[in-house]
Amino acid sequence: MVIASTRDPAVLRDQLTEWFRATLPAGADPEVSEVASPSGTGMSSETLLFDVTATLDGERTTRAYAARLPPAEVDHPVFPSYDLELQFRCLRLVREYSDVPVPSAPWWEPDPTALGSPFFVMERVDGIVASDNPPYVFGGWVVDIGPEGREELERGVIEVLAGLHAIDVSAADTAFLDRPEHGVTPLDQHLGYQRWYYDWARGDRSFTQIDRALAWLEANRPEDEGPTVLNWGDARLGNTMFRDGRPVAVLDWEMAALGAPEVDLAWAVHLHDFFKDLAVRFEMDPLEDFFPRERVIATYEELSGREVRNYDYYDVFAAIRYSIVSIRTGETSVATGTLPEPDHHDGLIMNGPLLEAMLDRLGAP
Repeated sequence: MVIASTRDPAVLRDQLTEWFRATLPAGADPEVSEVASPSGTGMSSETLLFDVTATLDGERTTRAYAARLPPAEVDHPVFPSYDLELQFRCLRLVREYSDVPVPSAPWWEPDPTALGSPFFVMERVDGIVASDNPPYVFGGWVVDIGPEGREELERGVIEVLAGLHAIDVSAADTAFLDRPEHGVTPLDQHLGYQRWYYDWARGDRSFTQIDRALAWLEANRPEDEGPTVLNWGDARLGNTMFRDGRPVAVLDWEMAALGAPEVDLAWAVHLHDFFKDLAVRFEMDPLEDFFPRERVIATYEELSGREVRNYDYYDVFAAIRYSIVSIRTGETSVATGTLPEPDHHDGLIMNGPLLEAMLDRLGAP
């Protein structure tokens, strides 16, 4: 999830030029192009796009880059904090231990002096991304490519998940993903983090379906958590860049963690289910042929060699994760006038009807 920058592009260009002068070898004489931001994306961090022309090894070349920064201070931040170093380290880890396509990330800058906040720089990849705003189900290239094209995209995302989950987390340095303050096991940590995040997001309010779902998750915990893998965290179509129908870059790692493979699988399906629900509400084609649960599970089992287990559990978990996020994004939308003030704060939960129907189907009290 990224947001367009509200900073002055001319000032950013000067700041980046100075930073590259200090970072690149002597004599590089870097020139930074105009700075732009992507569009049609989410609301949790900030991305800058620019080119750098520099003399390296005696040759004058131009390369395209993207810088990731925490968002500017706002009244309704999506997350309590933004661990940019975690995102940078995830890119490095995935690039070293797998063939999953992630951008090369040559620089991490923890010192806020240059741009007013820490940031990291990655090489920019050419490709297209499915829009979050407006949702891709409302029209555009994902709709235009038809069922066969969408199935190719779907399979590409699942191939990415299988590749990520094949990384041997015991052989790589994944200690930076451990969250012992939230629990002992990976599932303990996932649930503990979501309870903590919910308490931060809700303030003094209670949200009916989230409370109900958290109680159900606690009462129905799997006896065997299964294998521990690298969770992309925000695993979905909109965070995958494509070229000619194939994934060329896996983006947005702010929600990465360690956990069961089903955490990512259920999230990818639920996010499309949410967009389908939006399409139905607006009397548009919900793209029922895209990310159907049974086909996604079968494809993942084929590509990963793993059996998908406890899917209903992680489906509910995916739904409450998005519900908690939507408390914050919903408040922002109301504050900016994008959405009307709901009659009750439960109306901030954009996927509330989906979560309620899911819990009713599972017989949750």
